[in-house]
Amino acid sequence: MNLTSTQALSSPHDLQKASDSHSPQPTATTTQRVLIIVDKYGWSYDTIAKGLVKYQHNKSLRFDIVSVEEDLHYIEQNHDTYDLVFALGWTLIISKKKKHQYRPLLPFLNRSKLITGIHSHRSWDDYASRPDFSPMPPDALVDELATVKHINIISRRLFYIFQAAGLTNITLTENGVDTDLFRPSQPINTDRSRPLVIGFSGSTHIPKHDDLKGCSEFILPLNEIPNVEVNILGGRGEHQVQRDGMPDLYNQIDLYLCASTSEGFSQSVLEASACGRGIISTRVGGCDDLIEEKKNGFFINRNLEEIKRLITRLEADRELVKQLGANNRTIVLERYSWAIRVKEWLQFIESNLPTRTIATTTAQSGVTP
Repeated sequence: MNLTSTQALSSPHDLQKASDSHSPQPTATTTQRVLIIVDKYGWSYDTIAKGLVKYQHNKSLRFDIVSVEEDLHYIEQNHDTYDLVFALGWTLIISKKKKHQYRPLLPFLNRSKLITGIHSHRSWDDYASRPDFSPMPPDALVDELATVKHINIISRRLFYIFQAAGLTNITLTENGVDTDLFRPSQPINTDRSRPLVIGFSGSTHIPKHDDLKGCSEFILPLNEIPNVEVNILGGRGEHQVQRDGMPDLYNQIDLYLCASTSEGFSQSVLEASACGRGIISTRVGGCDDLIEEKKNGFFINRNLEEIKRLITRLEADRELVKQLGANNRTIVLERYSWAIRVKEWLQFIESNLPTRTIATTTAQSGVTP
């Protein structure tokens, strides 16, 4: 377990030690404890959780991060010692399999002090969402989500979808990125004697996922353009690059391309943006809010010839590519750094703590859905 607080990050092995000896030691009554549940250490939810811990400065709060895959016994034995339980994604507490009809997972958790989040479309839409089409979530899912205390949603598009579906216990808290870790370390290549490098991060070994991301259909064929090179970032399995190694990969590309049919608020897009790379993307999720056309990126349709024309134009105008990246770094620092976004996330968490000891901060949210 990663016992985390405003002071330090602990080793994942702390869980075993705690389970083998005693329950967590009581803390001062002025300190409130939040159990943050992620799926796997090193994955997207864990990245978000670590961003919250690093950038929040409320000393009256302690966050403990646990993985449902590795730490289930600890969660079951100790969840009721916490003031609040935050399962970062709803699929950690509700089955997304149709045959299970959205039955509760981790049913021992007390719904009255359980909060969760909605981060994607594909977890419930059977891959039906498109940039210009948003199906409504199933009624059974909405009914089950209504049983938890509160839900944060990471993009405006997802927020409006679930609001229209009748869910009322929701708050918009857009995604953030660690701009200290993800930062420019290499300049954009403006020398046309070298290829323009397009980057993409995502797995392609599952056909449905490949179709969702558009890698085989819309990204890899860009290698056919003269003086353009496509890099698939991150790897998988034993070749998967750890999070701390990703900034180096983003800094080896000149542009990041997202050709997805749907996204919540892509962590990879935010990370590439923080590294000072411009974004080429379909109109999906948070990209719709992040990208200012021709300033820090361009919108595309899922049309290969159209994408090729844009990339060919950008290959010939490396100064524009450089400016897109510089502008994008500035926009992320101003709007999407965890130093900014943590205020809304923290307000969401604090508002759900027991009222008898609720913690407060002077920071106020600036986002209006």
